[in-house]
Amino acid sequence: MLRYYTYIKWHNDLPIYQVLMVLKKPENVRNIKGSFESTVQGLEVMKYNYKVIKAYEIDKNEILSQKNIVLYPLRVFMNHDGETEEEHILECLTAVEGLKDADYYFLLVECLKKLYQKSEYEKFVKEEIYMSSALYKEPYEKGKEEGLQEGLREGLREGELKGETKTLARTAVKLLIKKFGIIPDDLKQSMQKLDVPTLEIIIDNILEYENLEQVKKYIH
Repeated sequence: MLRYYTYIKWHNDLPIYQVLMVLKKPENVRNIKGSFESTVQGLEVMKYNYKVIKAYEIDKNEILSQKNIVLYPLRVFMNHDGETEEEHILECLTAVEGLKDADYYFLLVECLKKLYQKSEYEKFVKEEIYMSSALYKEPYEKGKEEGLQEGLREGLREGELKGETKTLARTAVKLLIKKFGIIPDDLKQSMQKLDVPTLEIIIDNILEYENLEQVKKYIH
């Protein structure tokens, strides 16, 4: 932090005050200091201060009442007494899913990954919102076609191993979201009702579709 401060002060001369936010309660550290002092032979050389904020001690509902949107993704680390873990996860996701900027949803899901096992949060995540974030899309723009092909192969392998129509339907929906972004709920529901051969045709041709209308022709 001191090196970062020195660089900004030296090159840009910006007036900044640094903040250290501790997300999870440390197991082996009792006291986190907000200052650092340096002395040489009893002479004071420097005193460096910064603010320490412990996220796990903040009431997450205060962030909502203050409408401090920039902190919404970090609410998952905050105090949630009186709620089960599932209730807490669902509430945090609901708070950001209505925001215009899908990046907040993406960042919250990334924070959830740091706290919980995949099975505990993934059932609540709305993939169409998560995948519509610019933070999700940008790393995959390069080599997008290769990514779709790999997803196609993995989905088919998984479907063959499990032999389930639901597996192929979910794979097809994921690939369509990856290609077109948000897709209508009625289309996702219709995909669940298709048989295995039809789903395999849709997946095989995923790279050739230019719009969702070309997919809907397989739905009767």
